[in-house]
Amino acid sequence: MAKTNPLTQGLSKQNHQTEGGQVNAGNATKPSSTRLPPSRVGRVLIGGHFAPEVQTELKVLAAQERTSVQALIAEGINAVFARRHKSQIARLTPQQGSGER
Repeated sequence: MAKTNPLTQGLSKQNHQTEGGQVNAGNATKPSSTRLPPSRVGRVLIGGHFAPEVQTELKVLAAQERTSVQALIAEGINAVFARRHKSQIARLTPQQGSGER
């Protein structure tokens, strides 16, 4: 007979009951009080893991060009799309046109 894990028991109990005793399995992952800043509505995170030198160089370039790391990444993504004859759709805000930062 397998031993029960106290952490599993606590999580199970939390997911199945709310203060009023109602079933509440869906609210454990996304609290209703979480609000996104307007700049992130309709946006998703795209990321990768790189050597620390890459981060440093991106920050230096962004400072030198008086722009943001995110704008440089959008420029890079658009360069990849252009090389593959795709629309350059990486934009920082929904209002911007193609190729703008």
